[in-house]
Amino acid sequence: MSPTVEEIPEFLRVEFRDRGGIEVLDVSVRAYPDETNYIVLVNEEDVPDAAQIGNSLDDVISSPENRAFVIVRKAPKELVKTSSAPLNAGVQDNRATDLSRLISARSRASEAQPSLSYVRDAEFNLSAVTASRHHLIFGRRGAGKTALLVEAKRQLTADGALSCWINMQTLRNESPDRVFLYVLEEIAESVVTKQQQIKPESIISVMAADLYENVRRLLSSAGEADAKEVMRLIPQAQRTIHRFLEMSDLRLYIFIDDFYYLPRNDQPRILDMLHGAVRDCNSWLKIASIRHLTRWFQSSPPLGLQTMHDADLIDLDVTLQDPQRAKTFLESILHQYAKHVGVASPGRLFHAAALDRLVLASGAVPRDYLVLAGSAISKAQRRQNAKLVGVQDVNQAAGDAAQVKLQELEDDMAADVESAARTISGLKTIRDFCLEETSFTYFLVGYRDKEDNPHLYSIITDLLDVRMIHLIDAGVSDAHAAGQRSEVYMLDLSQFSGSRLKQGIQVLDFSGGKIVSRKTRTSDTAKTGNTPRQVIAILRAGPTFGLERLRGPAYS
Repeated sequence: MSPTVEEIPEFLRVEFRDRGGIEVLDVSVRAYPDETNYIVLVNEEDVPDAAQIGNSLDDVISSPENRAFVIVRKAPKELVKTSSAPLNAGVQDNRATDLSRLISARSRASEAQPSLSYVRDAEFNLSAVTASRHHLIFGRRGAGKTALLVEAKRQLTADGALSCWINMQTLRNESPDRVFLYVLEEIAESVVTKQQQIKPESIISVMAADLYENVRRLLSSAGEADAKEVMRLIPQAQRTIHRFLEMSDLRLYIFIDDFYYLPRNDQPRILDMLHGAVRDCNSWLKIASIRHLTRWFQSSPPLGLQTMHDADLIDLDVTLQDPQRAKTFLESILHQYAKHVGVASPGRLFHAAALDRLVLASGAVPRDYLVLAGSAISKAQRRQNAKLVGVQDVNQAAGDAAQVKLQELEDDMAADVESAARTISGLKTIRDFCLEETSFTYFLVGYRDKEDNPHLYSIITDLLDVRMIHLIDAGVSDAHAAGQRSEVYMLDLSQFSGSRLKQGIQVLDFSGGKIVSRKTRTSDTAKTGNTPRQVIAILRAGPTFGLERLRGPAYS
């Protein structure tokens, strides 16, 4: 059987080792629309033999939909040097401390500080987001939305495109009209700056300067800008941007990060104004947000961006629905950080079981995965004579992260204090149901219940977005009722690890990329989901959570 896209990097390492005794120092992926290249770095003396092995693997890793090629290259000296240096002291080695510090400093991407090393995902989202199309990029906090936008901006700028960047967190307290004006100011400034480099006296320069001055005047006026004046700017902006891009043969990309910070009721109008300003231009909106905190279109009156017509959706979430894919992707990110401090692979510092537990503890969210990895290293270093990070170190790190996640939940929903309070109350209800009533850390929510109670279900989706619960399966059938299905969720590890872990609780675990169900602190045999049928049987055993439990005073 051919390896899946997610399995190919590790597959190549194993094949080079088994076929020629060659150690692969690094595998990177370069995805193109028609093919994918896997860049394999080896020691200089291994290049000739490795090239032959690579050629023989091209057909093995290719599929009818996408050709793939192995390209063998000599590893740089610094990689050879650091990869060959032994880690005899394990986590007590200074490089382990360096890794923990590097994660702390660089796990959060921004326009000013891009990702340490952007890791392309199996869905080829970077190729999609750089296309000439409006995009709504969704993902939970820490899923890599900013990292994707920053890398896309870097590539497009290098290709000669014009771009501007706006973070909506700084505009969260502004009115919709002023938010639009601030974004338009960034666009107009980019156009004016570029146009003056070409021909300052041209009519387009005059139009751009006039637009820029009108925007600045409205922003500097005391009080709120006149709504009619703001609306009159939309056709002026559209004409200016269209004529400028047509004359200069340039493309303009507008990157809008953290859009979910704006009040949901204001979001369709803001998007509608922005869309009107760039309509029928070679100008493209790239908007990053959290799906369930975003309202991108309203039907009456029609405002915003309509998916499939005006904009495409990109979903960055790598969930626990496919644990092997999540494990491969997340470990490839950690591997990039490890290389920078001279650690050849995460396995030099982490037990295999600890790496599995990191996937579970993070809910497959990249930033959470990295932060927990760094924290777990620190925990292991405090254990006398410890050389590798263990499962308990990860559990303790996850427990410590609970308060941080609650604070992030409150920050994310600061625009709606009532919603934040309802979500936190919902978390307590679910936690009590799981740990006190049923002794299961995972639960089912029926499709019919979800459809009948959309307002209550929104609490589930809010908790999902802030990583307090995690989706395990989007559609498990009922063994006794044909046609009835349920979603399966797991309580975040931070809510039951460490001191919260009681005896006899049924928990989900991962081992080698497979779902495992076991009871804590008992001698009961664990059940492993080796086949899809076995996985479904494990998930069906979970209790059903009725959404009515979430009904509070607001819905009474």
